[in-house]
Formats: sequence, C-alpha cells, structure tokens
Amino acid sequence: MEFSYNWQEALLSIVLVLALTEAGKFLIFKIPALGRTRDTDSEQNQNKMKNKKKYKERVSLNQKVGLSISLVFYIAVLPWIVTLEAQPWNKMLLDVFLILMVYDLFYYLMHRFLFHGQGYFRRVHAIHHQARSRVSSADSFLLNPTEITLGVVLFYLVTVSLTSLLGSAFHVTTIVIVIIVYTQINTINHCRIDLKGFPWKTINWIAMKHDAHHLDMHKGNFATITLFYDWLFGTLETHPREKNDAPSVDD
Repeated sequence: MEFSYNWQEALLSIVLVLALTEAGKFLIFKIPALGRTRDTDSEQNQNKMKNKKKYKERVSLNQKVGLSISLVFYIAVLPWIVTLEAQPWNKMLLDVFLILMVYDLFYYLMHRFLFHGQGYFRRVHAIHHQARSRVSSADSFLLNPTEITLGVVLFYLVTVSLTSLLGSAFHVTTIVIVIIVYTQINTINHCRIDLKGFPWKTINWIAMKHDAHHLDMHKGNFATITLFYDWLFGTLETHPREKNDAPSVDD
C-alpha cells in the first residue's frame, strides 16, 4: 500500500482525542465517588506543587517536553499513517490491541533493564521514584526530561513500526482509542484512588499496583498499560494495602 500525507485525518484524530477526553472527564466526574477521588488527588497535587524546585518546575518542563514531541509526531508523522478509508471493526480492535501490547512489552523491557537494577538510566529514573507510595497524578510528570522523551518516543515509534510491518495505515478510530487509552492509563496509574466495591475496585487495583512499584527502586510492576508482562516474567508485586480493603474516600 502507498502511504499519503492525510493532514485532515490527522487533525480529525487529534480533535477527537481532545474532545472525547474532555467530555469523558466531565461526565465521569459527575459520579460522586469519582468526583471525590479527583478532589483528593487534586489536593495532593496542590500540596506537592508548593515545592517549586522538586515538583512545579519539573512538572511544567516535562509537560512542555511531552507536548513538543507529540506536536512533531502529529504534524510530521501521523498524517502518513492514518486514514478514514473503511476498515472492518475487528481489524481496528486488533490494531488497538497490537499497538498497546507491543508498546507495553518494549516499555516493560526498557523500564526493567534500563531504569532499574544496574540499568544505564537508573539515576535518571530515580527522580521519578522520589514519589513514594501513595502517589498522585502530578507524579506522572515528576521525571527527568530524558525519561519522558524515551517513553513518548517509544510509544510513537512502536505505532509507526507496526504501520510499516502491517503495510497499511491505521484508521482514525484506532489512533483515537490508542492515544486515549495510553494517556489515561498512564495518568490513572499515578492517581490517589481509594474506592471500594464494583466497578471502582478495579480502578483502585490498577492504581495500587503502580503505587506498589513506587515503594522503592527494587519493586516490580514495570509495565504501564497492563500487568500481563509482569505476570509472565515473574515481576508482579502486591502492595501491602491490598491485603486489607483500602479505605474509601469517606473514611
């Protein structure tokens, strides 16, 4: 298949990502339990941001770095790999699955062997681990700029590589779903969540698993989208709080 520069499709993808993300947040936080959780997380963020050097300056810098890399991708690369040509829904779902799982595998390997142990970027990653257990969403940007660059570039590189290997552009729907899942799970992983019962317990479990990773530099749970590779390679960690029911936001 010949690839063409479809800037309209790329622009539509980004508009949909932004619109659906904001609409989703608006609707989700209308649910009282999630609204209270957001307030708790925001309070934690505000307290952390008072530390200008450790948090405010780093968070601001890394947000700009991530945005800059994404803009380059959206303008120079995305138009070449996205299309509105009709595709079967099962192909789109398979493409979503492939992108996220292949990315998660390579992120797992990078995180485990480059950022931890005797990895080359261990000291770089140590900045992120200044956030100990009970992290909040601001901690997702408590990074060295090198780390956010590696993570974001890896995500886009995997997406482009799969396009080349499969020999066809991804549908706008595929790109929108993948970007939303990627950004939102990486945020949820770092949120302060204390919820009981179905269906909130699953969200609490996801956040708690990454929270366990932050207990120190020697914990597992290295993947970021799922915990499949941690289970597969024997690095799945249990947070001490999982042994008891986590208190609700009302406790």
